[in-house]
Amino acid sequence: MSKGMGSEEGLKWVASSNTILGHVLALIRRKRGLTQAQLAHTLGLAGSTWSRIEKGESSLTVEQLRAAAEALGISAATLLGLAAQGEEALRRYGAIIAPSINRGAARLSGFGKAVENLLPAGALPLIGTALGAALGKVLGSALEKALTTDTRAPSSDTKEE
Repeated sequence: MSKGMGSEEGLKWVASSNTILGHVLALIRRKRGLTQAQLAHTLGLAGSTWSRIEKGESSLTVEQLRAAAEALGISAATLLGLAAQGEEALRRYGAIIAPSINRGAARLSGFGKAVENLLPAGALPLIGTALGAALGKVLGSALEKALTTDTRAPSSDTKEE
């Protein structure tokens, strides 16, 4: 990832907090060897609902975040911390972190006029493969460390305090 994620024309990338958190959840789910359908079933959600959450198209409730974290063997605080690290790293590379992005409009061919009306001037949504590549690089070691040090799986030597 090069300094300044925008193109020569001065375009900037924009990502939402939901999209970044969803991507972190997807990374952890894959590392745990779970499919979207398996995790959705565990959480009592439809597979399509979980897919929208991972894409950042739907928000998680606090209860859903806690349940997802538990199912993934990691704390909700660590999940949010990883998402915050991703946001900060993307900001350092010049990305704009927006509260939300209307991703339905972002799918229009060529990122046309509809997207221009929804995003800051000169911004393109950072989604899908581009987001995955960006976050994979900046969160790789942090994610591995979190998954080995913050596991919520019960162990026989855990004592009640």
